[in-house]
Amino acid sequence: MLSLLLIIFLIWLFLKLGVGITKTLAFLLIIIFIFIFFIRLLLPIITFMIIGVLAWALFRN
Repeated sequence: MLSLLLIIFLIWLFLKLGVGITKTLAFLLIIIFIFIFFIRLLLPIITFMIIGVLAWALFRN
């Protein structure tokens, strides 16, 4: 619900500033792609790196 309100607010803000609807939708699409990229690719990589560092710190002695 909060994300829907945020999207509505962003569309209203861009229209208020005089930015066209196509630029607004393109901006929201780019934000969605960045979010999907972070969740699907970077988050598991960062998780495995943290687990690796913790295992290395535990077993290095």
